[in-house]
Amino acid sequence: MPSSDTIDRPASVTRRPAPTAIAALTATEGLAALEQGRLTCEAWTRACLDRIDERNAGVKAWVRLDADGALARAREWDRHGRRRLLDGVPLGIKDTIDTADMPTELGDPEIFPGRQPEADAPVVTQAHDLGFNVLGKNTVSRHAIMLPGPARNPHDLNHTPAASSAGSAAAVADFMTPLSIGTQTAGSILRPSAFCGAVGFKPTLDAIPYVGIRRYSRVLDVIGPIARSVDDAALFMRAFTGDPRFGSSLPVRTDFRVGVWRPKDWADTEPCMQESFVANLRALSAAGVTVTELTMPAAFDTMGEAQDVIMAYDLAREYAALKRDHAHLCDPGLIDYLNMGEGLSAADYAGALDAADACRRAFYDAARDVDAVVMPSTLGEAPLASSTGSSAFIRIWSLLHNPSITLPVARGPNGLPLGFQMVGFVKEDARLLYWARCAERILGSTAHQA
Repeated sequence: MPSSDTIDRPASVTRRPAPTAIAALTATEGLAALEQGRLTCEAWTRACLDRIDERNAGVKAWVRLDADGALARAREWDRHGRRRLLDGVPLGIKDTIDTADMPTELGDPEIFPGRQPEADAPVVTQAHDLGFNVLGKNTVSRHAIMLPGPARNPHDLNHTPAASSAGSAAAVADFMTPLSIGTQTAGSILRPSAFCGAVGFKPTLDAIPYVGIRRYSRVLDVIGPIARSVDDAALFMRAFTGDPRFGSSLPVRTDFRVGVWRPKDWADTEPCMQESFVANLRALSAAGVTVTELTMPAAFDTMGEAQDVIMAYDLAREYAALKRDHAHLCDPGLIDYLNMGEGLSAADYAGALDAADACRRAFYDAARDVDAVVMPSTLGEAPLASSTGSSAFIRIWSLLHNPSITLPVARGPNGLPLGFQMVGFVKEDARLLYWARCAERILGSTAHQA
């Protein structure tokens, strides 16, 4: 059984075995089994920990575990009864989120070895209060930005799980936990989820308070769930926001409307992704969904540059002390990015913010007649581990604050996941998750496949 010590063992496998039936449970399925007496909290926790013990040497999705504590909590619930809906649901926490009972090294173990916060981040306090059984901390990419880190894609260890919520997505996709808390500034929830074959949901900005977490950009940073079903993403959002509109009681419909947007980066999309995306559009249309081609204003194709300006400007200021005190431990890629941010003026920053504001208003005009906008999640399959891949189709929604979700709908020629992205309207997160649940029922999901 894994201990609470840092995990670092050599990889010995490249393709993953099938999970046990218990480890394969989604949070929603596991809760139903607990309620019906078909499952105990200890059995669910052990199944996750056994999977971690079996697979983490290669996948490296966890940097620290609280195995003993998780088992003790599970036994307590089994012995004295579950009082809260989410008592006993296993959960992972990204290692940029402060935890008082475990170190939080922020993706920089060389710079912050053993860093121990004095208090939990509010989202962690809330997770405990809701009854989640926190298993441990998930691996973060180097410097917690777009640089490759130690985690690997669970489908093929030669490939990337992306960044920076790399370990969170890999852990969920590899059946080590049904849920993990991720964060996103550009594409760090959706891209790892798409590459690893999980459901990743990025809420509207500030849907869940971003406090006690490594900060990158106040106008971009968000907290969101990584799961293996849309129902689980909705369960998470209802728990953390208290909004009853996040639910799964509404019947599935097929009479909704999606708008298809193919940005300029469509030309760089791999054939397998283009084929998968078109096939999914056909499946939606055949089920009764109205599929409409959208034309976005030309300014939308420049939002990637605006997002880069904002993120580089903010990161240069958030990481200024890191560069000043630890430059010799910083990756050259980080130094280059910080230098770029230092070279940007306040006028450059204000111009990018103004451009984003204009596009937010334009989105309503362009998409007013559809329920969701759809596009690929990524350019294709996960690249090799030396790269974290492109977030070209994702980062615009971080900038514009629209809620967005990736659904694992297919596998590419190398057996790696392909994602289908759906985008909603600002502050209409529950509505987007409902339409995503409807789309999931039509398109199916590969999240349960080994």
